[in-house]
Amino acid sequence: MARTIRNDQAAALQGGRAGFVSRVIADAIDLVVVEVIFLAILLGVGTVRFLLTRRNFSVAAPDLWVTAVAQWLILVIYLTTTWSSTGRSVGKSVLGLRVLDRAGRQLTTLRAFLRAVFCAVFYPTLLWIFVSRRNAALHDILLGTQVRYDWTTTHVVPPPT
Repeated sequence: MARTIRNDQAAALQGGRAGFVSRVIADAIDLVVVEVIFLAILLGVGTVRFLLTRRNFSVAAPDLWVTAVAQWLILVIYLTTTWSSTGRSVGKSVLGLRVLDRAGRQLTTLRAFLRAVFCAVFYPTLLWIFVSRRNAALHDILLGTQVRYDWTTTHVVPPPT
């Protein structure tokens, strides 16, 4: 059963290319998700340590470099799996966005991984949207991807624009 878009503004944007503000808000939500995952891992490690040693429960505070590397890895794995499966991370889903290839198809795992690494390392390339007529970030141009408004539950290939 197809999902009906009830909001006129959302219906007007359906299939259009996502802009800077929508993408940044979606990315901010995704960063919160990554932080929650990292915290859950720390709590899980603390719980296992407590159950094995029966000492006071404590949550480790890893060195800054360990935290940075772990969060970077979590971000890349999270974005790769969500973009290659549904084209939506939690943040993209909340904002009604979907990441696709140039032809409007779901990303392959390799392309999703490369995009995730590029975004995690060179996030400021998102600013290229301001000079692009297609609202494409630099990583979208280099990797042949796009971000479109899509509130449907099943993806339909958008017409070429």
